Amino acid sequence: MISLLLSILTNALPFLPFAFAVAISFNILRATDMTLDGSFVVGASVFAKLITMGVFPVIAGGCAILAGMLAGVMVATIQRGGRVDPLLAGVLATFILASVSLIIMGRPNISLLSSSTLVSSAFAMGEGVGFSVVAVYSMVICLIVMLVFRSNVGLRLRALGDNPQLLLRLGYSLETNRMLGFAITNGMAAFAGMLMSQTTGFADVGMGYGMTLTGIGAIILGRQLLVYTTHQVMLRIIGEFFTALIGVLLYFAIMVVLLRFDINPMYLKMCIGLMLVFLMRGVISYATTPLH
Repeated sequence: MISLLLSILTNALPFLPFAFAVAISFNILRATDMTLDGSFVVGASVFAKLITMGVFPVIAGGCAILAGMLAGVMVATIQRGGRVDPLLAGVLATFILASVSLIIMGRPNISLLSSSTLVSSAFAMGEGVGFSVVAVYSMVICLIVMLVFRSNVGLRLRALGDNPQLLLRLGYSLETNRMLGFAITNGMAAFAGMLMSQTTGFADVGMGYGMTLTGIGAIILGRQLLVYTTHQVMLRIIGEFFTALIGVLLYFAIMVVLLRFDINPMYLKMCIGLMLVFLMRGVISYATTPLH
């Protein structure tokens, strides 16, 4: 049982900021930002490269987050003025970032097993201590973002997704707020990549493949549960966080349990995908049914 929980936490805790970023992008900014895949890898690659160069881990972590935020600014610039569809802009940005990550690392992967990182000393004391520290890092970054979205800045970003014309009438720039929103979500994705590289012990150019789709799958699970328990279709920022938290835990719990039942890994994504289709149809049906 303990090994099962550790397997779930190993995947879920570093992934939580990424899932929260997907929830913000998908449900608040109203954009499916595929750039998050690329930012995830950029965060890991920048952190790993700087660590191997002897840079202090806190500085390396700050640079990784900044690199992700710059990636968000880049994708917002690509779609500036609505000239490029947000989904296509994200795909283009991900292509660019794949090369950027490879250029930064200089090779396909970098090992961090023998390096001093933000969590290495904690894991040296034991896995429980290590994952506790990872949980603290994940919760802190999510709390900071929640506070931002509960401020006036957050109100403007919500207006950007729900009613851009209202934001314009209030005298705010759509492009500035779009850059800010994507910078926040991609910075969170880079933070998650940095954290994941430390828990797995390496940074790899292929580690971000399909992460955005995994994040969407996780928040569908979390949202389905919250919709049926709270009877609310529209969620505030705290609700979005719990959507991400519950969804990530459920997603990786299901994946680990399926593997424990000796499901062929070749069929794993298909099984989870079919389950998500079923759950997503349930959410849509429930959302369109009047509450009595």
